[in-house]
Amino acid sequence: MIDSNSRQCVKVAYLWDGVSSTLLEDVTLISQQGIITEITTSQVAEAIDLGNAAIIPPLANVHAHLEFSDLKQPLSPALPFTNWIGKTIARRRANDNVQQAIELGISESVKSGVALIGEIVTHSQLEYGLHKTGLSLLLFRELIGLTPQAVKEQKEIVAAFLKRYRDRHSLGLSPHAPYTVRPELLQQCVQWACEYTLPVTMHLAETRAELELMKSGSGELVEMLRRLDLWDSQMIEEGTKPLDYLRILSQAPRTLLAHGNYLSEQEIQFLAGEPQMSVVYCPRTHAFFKHENHRWREMVDSGINVAIGTDGRGSNPDLNLWKEVQFLGEKANSREAEQILRMATVNGWRACGDPVSIEVGQRACWTVVRTQNDSSIPFTEWRDLIGPLTYVETVNLAGP
Repeated sequence: MIDSNSRQCVKVAYLWDGVSSTLLEDVTLISQQGIITEITTSQVAEAIDLGNAAIIPPLANVHAHLEFSDLKQPLSPALPFTNWIGKTIARRRANDNVQQAIELGISESVKSGVALIGEIVTHSQLEYGLHKTGLSLLLFRELIGLTPQAVKEQKEIVAAFLKRYRDRHSLGLSPHAPYTVRPELLQQCVQWACEYTLPVTMHLAETRAELELMKSGSGELVEMLRRLDLWDSQMIEEGTKPLDYLRILSQAPRTLLAHGNYLSEQEIQFLAGEPQMSVVYCPRTHAFFKHENHRWREMVDSGINVAIGTDGRGSNPDLNLWKEVQFLGEKANSREAEQILRMATVNGWRACGDPVSIEVGQRACWTVVRTQNDSSIPFTEWRDLIGPLTYVETVNLAGP
């Protein structure tokens, strides 16, 4: 066990600080009591030499559903979407050991080098005991309310959530989606977020079916709600767009939009003017549902903070964020590769209101990237960092 109070020195062939667009070569990181005290190219006798490895800021998976972490494979078929939702609900109701699934998800995440998780919480009695993992958690309490009575019940749920977890973890609220949350509940969530200074995350512009529901009160989501006797034709005014939700969510201290698969040009421009709002793209889940091309490049170019998440194992084969990076990086040029690495690291932390970088005075927490056989392939381009021969591990001397 590393003693974070002692002086730690690590030499590495390449380092990216998360701020610049430059890979530094042959540097030594020195930390004391969990804080970086020096970054030098001078020789330090006691430094541990990591060889042909690169250090980058710590990985952040800012949209996850750990309750499904015991699934061996995604819930199939993916389409139609409402059938997949039905399978998800059935799985949730049938799982009598959610706690074990949570622990499996945390263990898997730590082993794959993740240092921060944005977790959607759907049960009130779960424990997120991180022990000595060094993992940071941002817990978002999911809120669902399609009837006036259900909307009233959410207040008690939020109060219990804050009481149980506030002294142990960073917290937020998650009004689930336009098809499960009445507009008045969304407004109330934003008010609570402002009152308690909490971030908010919401599934928005996730599917074409969601857009159809908002626009015309029709489509597969409406039919699903009718079968459940939960559809209220007066709940959402016809002609509503994701932009109407964005305007409400922009009032929260911080907002993470889960997926954003079908945001329009107007909505992208709106987000570009709201620096407290981020989009969380889940690449392999996006592919699982066969969505149209995600507009993450346009979002990045517009100045939007785009981060990456895995979603849950209900739509993803694992919780390995580095595989999301590699999935996106397969056809990326060097400029896009740099942006992908930012999305998986510093952008995720920024989305959660906890910016990181590898600089003097910052926490001693970073991710190490190396070739599997420790070969001498140089990290001369950003694409080299996300090549197929790499694996990752996270070092955290600062604690969660």
